[in-house]
Amino acid sequence: MEQPGAMRVDDIVTVIIRRLADQQRVVPEYIVRDAVEAALRQRAGDTEPVPAHVAEELITGFCTGVTAVEDDSATMPAVLSGDETGRLMTALGLAVHVAAFNLDRDRLHIAQILNGAAAAMVALGAASRAAHADGTSAVLLSPATLRTARTTVVGVLQGLRDRGWQARHLDQAGTTALFGGVLDMLGAVPPT
Repeated sequence: MEQPGAMRVDDIVTVIIRRLADQQRVVPEYIVRDAVEAALRQRAGDTEPVPAHVAEELITGFCTGVTAVEDDSATMPAVLSGDETGRLMTALGLAVHVAAFNLDRDRLHIAQILNGAAAAMVALGAASRAAHADGTSAVLLSPATLRTARTTVVGVLQGLRDRGWQARHLDQAGTTALFGGVLDMLGAVPPT
């Protein structure tokens, strides 16, 4: 007998994807499904339909930490020099590199890192082209792009420090120093 309010895995995945999208986070469906199914297996095996209280815990858990969309209309863009732009681009590229070597771990976290790095690199590239077209080396970045870059770099550092991600092929101290330096640099940018 099905419990009142029980949900199918497909429905839970749909709700999580919608809530993440409402917060400007795009995660592939298969990543969310894998994470939900893994969480259910750890809890009680493959139980479907999922009891309402368990479904709500999963949805809340996967969407926790997702902040509300901030209004940036009154915030000035940050101005980065050519050197700072290069350092940020290097950190984002290294974030993708580290994430790619850890695809077999934390697929939801990896997807968020890859998505964030891609979005920040696209915005950074567009801003660099605009600066070049204007004949200046000052690259203007929106507060949203800075938040995305910070979140991406912090996510990789968390993966390396707290989630057991592998980066043996890299100089661990140098990689951590690069990410830390970029975070310091982004922290020096006007707050968002």
